[in-house]
Amino acid sequence: MQTAEEYSARETIHNLLTTMRKHRRIFDTVRARTGLGRSAHRMLMILSENPDGCAQARLAEVLEISPAAVTVILKKLEAEGYILRTVNPADSRLNTTELTEKGKTIVVESHKTFTEIDDAVFEEFTKAEMETLNGFLQRMQTNMETFETGKDDAH
Repeated sequence: MQTAEEYSARETIHNLLTTMRKHRRIFDTVRARTGLGRSAHRMLMILSENPDGCAQARLAEVLEISPAAVTVILKKLEAEGYILRTVNPADSRLNTTELTEKGKTIVVESHKTFTEIDDAVFEEFTKAEMETLNGFLQRMQTNMETFETGKDDAH
């Protein structure tokens, strides 16, 4: 095992990215059993967190996809019985989107799977280690935001 002085920034970033890829691969294996693609699954999760609705523009922004792609995914989710969309009687340009029982089941199962994976990832970590790790990650995010802002200001 290497000491802290022996790890370069590049190796540390590589370790973080490898951990994230493994986490995603494990979850994607479980998610694939639902028959839903990554964006469709994420859309169900976002809709579950916004029971009063979420504008298609916001979904596009969060998922980092085009509004047209959001429309395609919503139509597919509706056709497969995961969501129900109704036109707002006050404004026909707006749709209300709600999860069906089938959609809610996927969300509940996904939360259970996330918990199982997260518990496995952090098995035997102490509360202090989790706090330290989160502090480091937050500081890294702040450093990246500062770096990014500085790059934007330079141009």
